[in-house]
Amino acid sequence: MRYDLRRRAPGSWLGVLALALTSAMAHAQTNTPTISCAGPNTIYVAGSSAIRPFLGVVAQLLARESPPWNIVYQSQGSCTGVKAIFSTDPSARVIKDIPASGTRAANYAILFRADGSAQECSLATEGSVVDVGVSDVYASTCDSTAPANVQIADYEGPIQPMTFVVPAASSQRSISAEAAYLVFGTGGNKGAAAPWTDQNLYFVRNSSSGTQQMIARAIGVPAEKWWGVDRASSDGVRRNLKVLLDGSTAEKAIGIISTDIADEERSNLRILAFQGTGQSCGFLPDSTPFAKDKQNVRDGHYPIWGPVHFYTRTENGLPSAAAAALVSRFAAARLEKELLDVIIQKHLVPKCAMKVKRSSEMGPLSPYSTDSRCGCYFDLVANGASSCKACNGPADCPSSAPACNYGYCEAL
Repeated sequence: MRYDLRRRAPGSWLGVLALALTSAMAHAQTNTPTISCAGPNTIYVAGSSAIRPFLGVVAQLLARESPPWNIVYQSQGSCTGVKAIFSTDPSARVIKDIPASGTRAANYAILFRADGSAQECSLATEGSVVDVGVSDVYASTCDSTAPANVQIADYEGPIQPMTFVVPAASSQRSISAEAAYLVFGTGGNKGAAAPWTDQNLYFVRNSSSGTQQMIARAIGVPAEKWWGVDRASSDGVRRNLKVLLDGSTAEKAIGIISTDIADEERSNLRILAFQGTGQSCGFLPDSTPFAKDKQNVRDGHYPIWGPVHFYTRTENGLPSAAAAALVSRFAAARLEKELLDVIIQKHLVPKCAMKVKRSSEMGPLSPYSTDSRCGCYFDLVANGASSCKACNGPADCPSSAPACNYGYCEAL
């Protein structure tokens, strides 16, 4: 769905002013562990909070392997996941227990069981070396490059859109890149970015956040120089923003959040249509405010998105057995149906449903297609219906859509 942004931001901008942001943990696990993380065939994962729902499903798949694998995961933000693989500092490549300290919440690792459930667990005193670092953004976005003589592979997972959101009591429906620059880059430019004029009501993250790093490139404000209050996590943004019920306060509030969380809060938060630089109107991620088809993401009209990245070190081009057990699930040409289902249900987009691709953060788009295309099945799971022809095999499909994928005829 498109929105015409008739009230445009002024053409003259003030210089960027910085508000000090504090670093915090995303979706921290705060219960004191009663079990150990250690065990045979364990994969240690660190980074983005976006991957947690999928790890529960992958854990069930890995439990069926012979021998079975276990997953231990600690959420610390996208750039922390990148550094766990790219850093030359050995201490940055391990995860350790993080007890509560002062105002800092505890953040323990979690062990995923064979049934997909999870429980806090205690890591080894010396820490555990990370096998896979997960990030919502490219390593270069976190200013990381592979060290000399070290091979690192990037296995791309599902597409993660990022959004601007406002409380349900707000009347706002859209925002342009220029207006967002005035809000988060100048603190509202002395009222020029009305109604978003109160920096205390900017619900943001920090420079370790993949959400903030990606949106930063869309609006031209460095992620470490945003105005606003760091709400510690995506969940913190959601919890604090959705309780603003007073119309006057809600009108001045704005936040950033990934679409998997925003879609779960549609009764409390409104996703704003975004008009990117060079676009003549704004687009929602979906075709309408009521759909969940991610149509404008899939065809490239909604610009703020990128793949989830699984980084791991390799030897002779091959990951370790532990890393391979995990990344192979997401890198497979044809995703297992259980994994595909949870990706769609959690409001991300599997690559097989995309029509465009990019190879750098917020980079140029190019056409994308695959023999394992799943756009029809995506529509079925996301919106409850698909207009495509059902099939049991290629013989059931017309020449215009010859592939039978996940029960539907798909064009190649």
